[in-house]
Amino acid sequence: MKKIYYITYSAIPSILPSSLQIINTCENLSKNKNLVTLIKPGTGLKNISIKQFYGLKENIKIKEFSSIKSFPRGFNYYLYSFYCLYYIIQKKNPIIITRNYFVCFLLLIFKKKIILEIHHDTNIEGRLNKFILKYFNFLNNKNLINIIAISKSVKNLFIKKYFVDSKKITVLPSGSSLKANKLPTLNYNKRFKIGYFGSISFSKGIKTLINLSKIDQENDYYIYGGSKKEIQKLKNQNQNKNLYLNEYISYKNLPKIMLKMNILTLPYTKIINSAGEVDDISLYTSPLKLFDYMATGKIIISSNLKVLREIIGDRNAYLINNFENIYEWRQKIQLAKKNQIKNLIMGKNNLILSKKFEHKNRVKKYI
Repeated sequence: MKKIYYITYSAIPSILPSSLQIINTCENLSKNKNLVTLIKPGTGLKNISIKQFYGLKENIKIKEFSSIKSFPRGFNYYLYSFYCLYYIIQKKNPIIITRNYFVCFLLLIFKKKIILEIHHDTNIEGRLNKFILKYFNFLNNKNLINIIAISKSVKNLFIKKYFVDSKKITVLPSGSSLKANKLPTLNYNKRFKIGYFGSISFSKGIKTLINLSKIDQENDYYIYGGSKKEIQKLKNQNQNKNLYLNEYISYKNLPKIMLKMNILTLPYTKIINSAGEVDDISLYTSPLKLFDYMATGKIIISSNLKVLREIIGDRNAYLINNFENIYEWRQKIQLAKKNQIKNLIMGKNNLILSKKFEHKNRVKKYI
């Protein structure tokens, strides 16, 4: 039984996809008979437990540095990093997982065993992190026992940019904890329910769906994501009756809502902003919702991003080449409404493929 410590700088619990993936990773590592502790700052939603918010079946031990009350920046970034360092160096034979380069670098100085997870380029990293990445070559350190890249594009970037030994990098796309044991029944009524679940950033395609709903009055559009304030603002700006705007729903309630949809969408634009709206991740992304969508066995319509084609193709989704062309989107929806046999095959393909990316299987390749 291994003692694993996951160091995160993210707010947990929160509606951020990164927080959800971290929790799913911790829970499934715990299910695989490891002793897991999540180390976090004192941020995240209050008055609700992490277990309740995410619908976890396993208890995850939490070590919270409550004095860090906002996302660690500036002085607090270094303070929190050294808090984590001091806490870890007292542990015997720990394995540490993190996405943060600075705390990874510090722990390697003390010869701790580290697993580093990387999701995109380092453009948004601070000057110190860029400096240590460039001049210390710590990504090839023998105690860095695994580097988890969420896509082949990320792996190739780090091999080229930082000369990382390709054998040190394991490609593990984002996974899902949702389960559907059989294909859902597709309801071919005249009106289709077309769903989107996730960030309501315009770079994730919200504007495309809203505009599409205005020209496609034959179907109903459902968007789930964002805060109460953000959703109310969108409602004030968009009054068409076939557009249903909803706040973020908890992960435990996600399956039953998704299963009510006929089509699930990934309407990305050519530039996709990260959670902080500070970097373009269109070359490297591995969106959690893609894997959740596949796990429902539903029809998927998606922007035809090269990085998504590492996972899916025409067998799994109707792909849109002109990402923001709402008329191409409407054409694909009309095609899906007429093609019941293809939809059945697509749903089955997605259900089968989703098994490969279940979190319980994903975490086995971490250690």
